Amino acid sequence: MDDSLNKAFSIDEIRSLLPWLREVSESSELALIRLQQNGSADRAQEQAAAIIQHWAETVAKLGGMPKQPFTVDFDSGHDFFCWEYPEDDIYFRHDYNLGYQGRHPICDGPIKDEEVNP
Repeated sequence: MDDSLNKAFSIDEIRSLLPWLREVSESSELALIRLQQNGSADRAQEQAAAIIQHWAETVAKLGGMPKQPFTVDFDSGHDFFCWEYPEDDIYFRHDYNLGYQGRHPICDGPIKDEEVNP
C-alpha cells in the first residue's frame, strides 16, 4: 500500500483497524510463546524472525508503521498516534522525532476524531 506511506490517519480510521491489529498481534505473540516453549534452539531464532516479519508485513498492509514488535505508529499529519498491543484503544501519540520515549497521553477521557484532527 504505497498510498499509506503518505496518508494521515484520523483516530476513527485507526480505531476501525484495531480489531485486525489486535488479532495479528495476539496470534503472533502466542506463536512466539509456543516457539519458546516447544521450539528447538537451532531454529527458534529463525522462526521467531519469520513470525515478527509476518506481523510487520500485516501491519504495513493495514497502513501502520510497525516499530518494535507489537508497537505501531500511524501518521496523523503532524505527529504519530502510537498503539501497543494489548491496548484496547488509541491512548498515546508522540512527535515525529521523539519516538516511543516521547509517548504521551492524547487526553484524559474518551476522544473523538474532531478533537485530535480539527
